[in-house]
Amino acid sequence: MIMIILKKPVYENDDYLFRLGFDEIPTPEQAIKMLYNINPTQARYYEAKRRAFAEQNINPNVFIDFVEDKPSLRSLSQLGSLESTIYTSAVERENRIGYKELLASVKKHLTEKPETRRCVVRLINGFDNYFDSELKKPADVTCLSLIHYLGSGPKLVFRASDIKNELFVDIMTVYEFFVKPVYNSNFRNLQLSVYSSTAQNVSGWDDFIGSLKAIGVEGEV
Repeated sequence: MIMIILKKPVYENDDYLFRLGFDEIPTPEQAIKMLYNINPTQARYYEAKRRAFAEQNINPNVFIDFVEDKPSLRSLSQLGSLESTIYTSAVERENRIGYKELLASVKKHLTEKPETRRCVVRLINGFDNYFDSELKKPADVTCLSLIHYLGSGPKLVFRASDIKNELFVDIMTVYEFFVKPVYNSNFRNLQLSVYSSTAQNVSGWDDFIGSLKAIGVEGEV
């Protein structure tokens, strides 16, 4: 699996852009096993998030064991649900269609029209949700804005990205639940592009690269 870094973040809230060739991304079980060797807490968090995505479980208590380690969970006790953090739930709310039905439609359209630029799936909250979450009371808002499905591979666009604590798990869960179900053997030489307009905890970039290398990523540029 090859990684190409086009824009590395160098300061807090800088942006970044990189691409991953994903024809040979390891299974989640393999990735978790390798991750346990370098970051057991991150591995357990990955397992918990996978289960929540699979079950569309938006109960905040599923992440109660990780509050001290994850800044994104600092307001967990004040949240009634995690309907934005759990992307398999957020995508249904924002697109008004069931998660599996949506992906089936994207796959069908992309297979029939591989040159299309219109397979865009949004997860982003409305402005009022973001505004209220800062000025009124804590609310669960999504960091992933949209997924743009193209014949050459998907593009992930993040509003914000916690490199140290969330990015590796975000990529692996989005790949499993939103990328792999869409792209089949008809698509070759695929690339996953990841862009974030702001990045947090950029000092964790080298550790993030280390996690990718642990699951077989090479070719950093």
